[in-house]
Amino acid sequence: MKKVLCTILAGAMAVSLLAGCGGGGSTESGNGGTTAAGGEAGGSQEINIGINTDLTSLDPHNHNDTASAYATRHIYSNLVRLTEDNEFVGDLADSWEYIDDVTVEFTLKEGVKFHDGSTLTAEDVKFSLESQKESPKVGHLVSMVDSVEVKDDTHFVIHMNEPSNALVSSLNHSGCAIFSKAHVEKLLAEGKKIEDEPMGTGPYKFENWTPGASFTLVKNPDYFNPERAAQNDKLTFKVISEDSARTIALENGELDLLISVPTTDAGKIRDNDKLALDEYVSTHVEYFTVNESKAPFDNVKLRQALSHAINKADIVVASVNNEGQTFDNYIGAAAIGYYDVVTKYDYDVEKAKALLAEAGYADGFTFTCYVAGSTRATTATVIQANLAELGITMNIEQMEASTFYEKTGNGEHDACLAGWVANAEPDNTYRPLFTSSNSGAGGNRSFYKNPEIDKLVDDAAVNRDKAAVQKDYETILKTLSDEAVWVPLYSPTGLIARNANLKGMTPSPIQMHDFYALHY
Repeated sequence: MKKVLCTILAGAMAVSLLAGCGGGGSTESGNGGTTAAGGEAGGSQEINIGINTDLTSLDPHNHNDTASAYATRHIYSNLVRLTEDNEFVGDLADSWEYIDDVTVEFTLKEGVKFHDGSTLTAEDVKFSLESQKESPKVGHLVSMVDSVEVKDDTHFVIHMNEPSNALVSSLNHSGCAIFSKAHVEKLLAEGKKIEDEPMGTGPYKFENWTPGASFTLVKNPDYFNPERAAQNDKLTFKVISEDSARTIALENGELDLLISVPTTDAGKIRDNDKLALDEYVSTHVEYFTVNESKAPFDNVKLRQALSHAINKADIVVASVNNEGQTFDNYIGAAAIGYYDVVTKYDYDVEKAKALLAEAGYADGFTFTCYVAGSTRATTATVIQANLAELGITMNIEQMEASTFYEKTGNGEHDACLAGWVANAEPDNTYRPLFTSSNSGAGGNRSFYKNPEIDKLVDDAAVNRDKAAVQKDYETILKTLSDEAVWVPLYSPTGLIARNANLKGMTPSPIQMHDFYALHY
């Protein structure tokens, strides 16, 4: 692990592909074998992608989940983007310059067109960022933005309310997508929502969404960046919640690419010479958390007891077939902001019982845990059995993802199982997940409130002293683990399966995969 960390921390989030590409040539796929590269031989190239969870919204300001981002990141564009070499470069922005610590002037690329043919201007950027600030789900990303000053059609200035180390990286987040002001205002005037007719400047246009089944994006022939233009004609994401059914769909050609690889099937995918399995280091962390706004979970001794009571090794075996590692941290090992300073809670039933008695619950108690998805349901059954040894009864309530986010965002849960994929900026993990102002829908489903953590997160976001920032993050991690805010469970190995002849897939450690380069 230390050897791996030396490599991945040096590059912050460098991808490590362990499986090579398949052989060349075209092959049959889910669209009846019409996948001639680039549409050659008269074929339309549709790429069918399997996922296990449906999107929740087509409005980038109304979601903060990976499945929804698969759609919105391809429909919309951002001011900046993160390269495979972990560098921030212009996307819609041609350049930017810091005038001082709180003032940044941007120049837009000229002639960028929205999908309806209208031209992007600085007014669209101003409108988008101001709208985002009102979002309870992604508003925290631009909390440092005080105002946006439009100078002309291609020049604007972001005035910050304080210095921020997170501005540029935040602008890369899918929640910072740029809208057409005219289009959104027209929709709202008609009593519609942004997600009713999503429209941006991205490499794909929205075609349709059948909730619970699939959503489809079609190539934008007028995309502004030829180097990142779609190399296929259509992307169809198929929602297949049942694990074995996704693998079967890949094996029989219904799918070309499988994002949510069932870990129980990883071995047979590796052994199938018609398929390829790409493995990569991910910033994904799975965790169990309680709602600290409710008794008895406001008791730190009780939370520490839960931390000792859960057998993480059993969870890795049962939930992901050993395709992952037990984990004790609050941010992925491949992420910027990871430091190995946390308290380790070994699986120790006797210690858990002693702490439970200290907390005043020696005879146990009963609570309900919310989960979404079959893998987390499996994890929940292991935890349920573990806690039963302490006389604790954990009821499991499984639900659809959209319902889960709504209920846990409203604080209706006693406890829940969730996951987090850290992106390029530590602030975008620590702020939504652990600050008081983001309790609930903002991401802090633990409803953890600690003024000292709030101050440390704020200081790390503005302090120009790198050593001081590191100390802030180390203190944050140590405090979170000492207070047992979560029970971090495991970090799954990143897995993507595909037809061996499918080219152009480069996995992202932060699971913000791009699909524009996929082709046969």
